[in-house]
Amino acid sequence: MAVRRRLRPPAPHVLEIQKNMSEVARLMDIHKAVAGAGAGRKRDVQVLNKSAIIITLACWEAYVEDLAKNAFEHMINVAESPSVFPEHVLAIAGKRITKSGSLDVWSLADDGWKSALSAHKDEILNKYVVKGSFNTPSCDNIDKLFSELVGLTSASREFYWPGMSNDRAKLKLQDLIELRGEIAHRVESSSPVYKKDVEAYLKLIKRLGTILHNRTVALIYARTNTIPWRRYRHGKTR
Repeated sequence: MAVRRRLRPPAPHVLEIQKNMSEVARLMDIHKAVAGAGAGRKRDVQVLNKSAIIITLACWEAYVEDLAKNAFEHMINVAESPSVFPEHVLAIAGKRITKSGSLDVWSLADDGWKSALSAHKDEILNKYVVKGSFNTPSCDNIDKLFSELVGLTSASREFYWPGMSNDRAKLKLQDLIELRGEIAHRVESSSPVYKKDVEAYLKLIKRLGTILHNRTVALIYARTNTIPWRRYRHGKTR
């Protein structure tokens, strides 16, 4: 009799971004209804494309924040000692405790160290998350958030796949961030936004999200010997 492999549960942050991205798909359905599916220049749909760009980056912001928080929560829930977190994370958390007057936080009885690390989580999220939204989800800020919260260093270094170099992938994400900024703050963008642009940025976010998720799962396994969620694939992305 064949042995059935137990599937890991789906990641809650993946389910959430899939739900959020359905809003972009809805805008594209309206785009099709208004302008048709044929080739040629489309009129009166710029507002749909611009709205889709804003929602796409909002999906990415929420995803990065949720993934970081979920990774931390899993690690601390399965941890038997603070050593499950890399030394540089403990060093950052320890500085805050030292300033508060405590002595050796990592030798506290019972689960005192978990309380200290949870306070560290809140401080790091307050640092990078502004009014409930990840503040500028650039590669640099992603690297800092994941490094300081769970110890995943240089996360964006893995943002590449066949046909897409790391530098180019980072540049495309920055282009999306800047385009969203133009639309959000000035309404107009420096150049027209087309449906193909929306589709390209959606694909970019799906690829980056897949890589970041899988890197985080690998880190959690290395530190805790547990696998919290299934790995994902998107096209040829690892």
